[in-house]
Amino acid sequence: MNVTLLLVLVVFFAFAVGHLVTRFASRFVRLTGVEFVLVGVLIGPHFAWELMTVQALAQLDPLISLLLGLAGFVLGLRFRLALHRVDAAAASLTSTLLTIVGTSLLLLAAMVWLAPEQPGSAFVIDQPLLRFRGYVLELHFTSAQLWIAVVLGCAASVASTAAIDGVCQHARAAGPVSSLLRVGGIMAEVVAVFVLGLAMSTARATGTATYLDLTIVEWGVASILAAVVSGLLFGLFIGRERDPDRVFLATVGLVTFASGVGAALGISPLFINLLAGVTVAATSPHAEPVRLQLDRLHHPIFVVLMVLAGAQWSPPPASAWALPGVYLLGRIALRHLTTPPSVSIFLETVPRTRRLGAGLLSQGILAVAIGLYAAQRFPEARSIILTTVLVGALASDLFSDRSLRKVLIDAGEAGRETSLEPGVATAAAEVEASCDPVRSVRATRIAGRSSE
Repeated sequence: MNVTLLLVLVVFFAFAVGHLVTRFASRFVRLTGVEFVLVGVLIGPHFAWELMTVQALAQLDPLISLLLGLAGFVLGLRFRLALHRVDAAAASLTSTLLTIVGTSLLLLAAMVWLAPEQPGSAFVIDQPLLRFRGYVLELHFTSAQLWIAVVLGCAASVASTAAIDGVCQHARAAGPVSSLLRVGGIMAEVVAVFVLGLAMSTARATGTATYLDLTIVEWGVASILAAVVSGLLFGLFIGRERDPDRVFLATVGLVTFASGVGAALGISPLFINLLAGVTVAATSPHAEPVRLQLDRLHHPIFVVLMVLAGAQWSPPPASAWALPGVYLLGRIALRHLTTPPSVSIFLETVPRTRRLGAGLLSQGILAVAIGLYAAQRFPEARSIILTTVLVGALASDLFSDRSLRKVLIDAGEAGRETSLEPGVATAAAEVEASCDPVRSVRATRIAGRSSE
């Protein structure tokens, strides 16, 4: 079957089934978009029937890169929202970095034990640490295990801004804790993508030699410069253009160009478009109109990403099924351990609430996007990566909203916004839709009830 026609059928099938599942199952369980992943699994090449072949999926790789680029670009445009509270942004930066490091180490140890054989390694670390009575304790892992663990650590550090905005709006919460968590969600996503990009640039530098024989630092600098130049080219290309349609086309062209540059250099499209979006937000007066224009594509982009993530999933080895548990427990523990100290260091007034890290447990779609990119980057470990991220994201979303609501109640901020003006309610719904379209329907309904 023609790949284009197949993709149209996939998107139609995903919207249809997703609508039915949301309509009938939402009364019993909160749905966060994982239903689209299940649709992808059902139509993927590893299910009982073969609606989509492995060859057809491979032909869709450029489309996946473009969609990932759009996701990174929108995130870059939203970054400036976090700069309104520098103290909260610094606290979230510290907590997220510690979560990435801690979760990566846990997953690296688990992979060495549970998935010892990972092909495609550029180097092997084999360092004896302790010798005692004929026994040797040594540090042993391969480069492939290291990079996969780092990627999974980046995905584990993500906190969904859409979930935070949705719960705060539903609880009508307002106050320092709500503001802190909203900024923390944005920074968690930005830091995760940034660390992912630098890690993959390092992996590129330590991998097989190419005609661009660059060091680790040179690869990192080249990645950042390529992204910044892409963002600057947008301002030069668009000039003083004000027509919304032309601005929209120029934006899609920029993302396509940046994603192509990333593909040529072996750089994550999430990373290069994140920095391009940050550059556009800092230098171009078109930043806000561009963000509003991209809202038109946001829902289909993320639906297709979720479907394709499910379609690329395949059952991992039996021993690897323990990795999602390490992923889930590690991110929960590290968020609880790192968030309160980080907040106490950077904030003059520390919020009087317990379990502040419990407000940053939601995963959302960006974690799945990181997993999908990693599946492209490390195809030999695709089943392990997607299983860990998808199961971890699904399990997190089962209780993350409840945990966040308890934090808001404990802080005494739930119900502070006793009434929302119609314009404010509509704006809140638009902000939530721009973060995560799966939750936009719920936000619009809330806005409608508020306006009445």
